[in-house]
Amino acid sequence: MLLQDAVDGFVRTQNSNSADHGQAAEACMEHLTHYLVAYSDLFDEEVVESDDWQLDEWEEQLDSHMNELMDGDIEPPLSVYDLKLEQLEATHIREFFGWYLPRELGGDVGAVVEFAAVMRDWWLFLNKSGRMDAAQQIGFLSVLADTEPDVVRVVKAAHLLFHYVRLAHGLPEHARSSGFSRFAEGHARISRVEGEQLWLHFDSQEERIGPVVLSPEIAGLLHEGDVLDVELGQRGGVWIMVDIGPIYPSSIYVEAEEFEHLAKLT
Repeated sequence: MLLQDAVDGFVRTQNSNSADHGQAAEACMEHLTHYLVAYSDLFDEEVVESDDWQLDEWEEQLDSHMNELMDGDIEPPLSVYDLKLEQLEATHIREFFGWYLPRELGGDVGAVVEFAAVMRDWWLFLNKSGRMDAAQQIGFLSVLADTEPDVVRVVKAAHLLFHYVRLAHGLPEHARSSGFSRFAEGHARISRVEGEQLWLHFDSQEERIGPVVLSPEIAGLLHEGDVLDVELGQRGGVWIMVDIGPIYPSSIYVEAEEFEHLAKLT
């Protein structure tokens, strides 16, 4: 069975049940489709190199591409029609929830929980219709059960940190005006959490940066090994967060050389 047919059939049943179920199913499946097309290993493009490739041909294709871009009609509709349902594996579900959703949903914890429910309903629908065997359904459910709590945790932490940073960590006005002596930014892995303090390690730097002091509610949501897309500034020898992006759970985010199942295309 084609994956797109499995998606379309499920969305139709949800729309017939209620408008709310239909909207949730459509939103979840749109995100899943985008992840599979843009980031999973299922759509790796082969780069064709030719010795006969001429500069004028390259310029002609570039001009054509730019004209399409200016017309606003360059992006094709997302479709997984070329994929079979059995090509979808548990590792895709793991990365969809653990990497893609924290990246795309920001601090929307409700959407993570809602999408997890949609996926469970989808697999039940496919199993009952004989399109997914019990072993595959159990595999997907197991991965989701392991992933969802950590994803909810870090998405909630990202939401709280966003507002915490925007409110300048509760610092008084006079303390906000002084300049920073250093900055550090990028993907930083939490190397240590102790009470309300945490220490971070950036892949591009040898030193461990910290402590960074947070509120107890936020620090309690962060675990050793979690990865933050963050910018830090040092003021008076103290590191504080200047900006914060997605947070990825330690159980999901691994070094590229450690995880060979999926290759991101960006």
